[in-house]
Amino acid sequence: MRKDNYKMALQRNVILNDTYQVRQVLASSELAIVYAGRDKNTGAKVAIKEFFPQRLASRQSDKRGVYCSSRGFGGQYQELLAAFLMEGELLSDLSHPHIITYIDHFEENDTGYLITEYCSGITLNEYLNENDHALDPAFIQGTLLPLVDTLDYIHKQGILHRDVKPSNIMIMEDGTPMLLDFGSAARWPTQSGDKQAIFTSAGYSPLEFYSEKSSQGPMSDIYSLSALLHYWTCGQPPMDVKQRLFQDELPSVRSHNTYVNPWLARVIHWGLTVRSEKRCASLAWVRRSLRVQALMWKIRKPGTLEWTLAENEHTQVYDLEPGKKHETA
Repeated sequence: MRKDNYKMALQRNVILNDTYQVRQVLASSELAIVYAGRDKNTGAKVAIKEFFPQRLASRQSDKRGVYCSSRGFGGQYQELLAAFLMEGELLSDLSHPHIITYIDHFEENDTGYLITEYCSGITLNEYLNENDHALDPAFIQGTLLPLVDTLDYIHKQGILHRDVKPSNIMIMEDGTPMLLDFGSAARWPTQSGDKQAIFTSAGYSPLEFYSEKSSQGPMSDIYSLSALLHYWTCGQPPMDVKQRLFQDELPSVRSHNTYVNPWLARVIHWGLTVRSEKRCASLAWVRRSLRVQALMWKIRKPGTLEWTLAENEHTQVYDLEPGKKHETA
């Protein structure tokens, strides 16, 4: 949180909903402020997320209430607040060991609050930076495959996360992932004419997230997951989709990292296809390619002669359409 915005945060020890005590600011985004807090009845530590759109909102003189200070934007403020409260409704329907646990959500002080478990760990981007991008089988087995399974679970509940990126994934002490921030999440399939609020993250959002009425589905989250895998293997997210509309020349991840297996490289590239109808639509492909990569890294240490020979043996891999083969350089 920027220093000039600390003054807009709730003060320490404020009690919300007669239950949750604010302790300190943890972070902020364009739409919310996150606090560490505690349940004063049980003493349990919690995370408190307060709806506070920085460009639209101001704090009342009582230092608690929130109001829309941008004239003419009251309607937009209410739409964003409704989307914020929807996060609590969606999260309350989910129960999974790798999804942050929902506790409560409510309206107060003319704004909204979401209470979840407090997670101690570091974000995925911090973890990768500290561990030289963790190009090893243990990271695949302990972190990436559980993340794939978590997205699969969400989709089977009829929900899209719509904001899969390294900063929204916490890595716990045991290396397992915790998926955070369902502020962009939405139910699917949508009905004809339904509008989806536009929330995008440069490099990680597919083209359909830039339209209110676009067709969205699991392939949309797969794009974001593929962008995350691109960041993991290449050290940077892929070129933003808006820059690839007229000339899509996204290089293979193997041009950045030759230790990546050709099959995984091809699945990542398929997942980053601009047109959603041509994109990978099943997490099964991602899961299988990650398992193959983990096996190869486990058997052959990258950089050795044995690794080079093993790579040569895998230059012919199955295409992403059943029954065909694709020659990979």
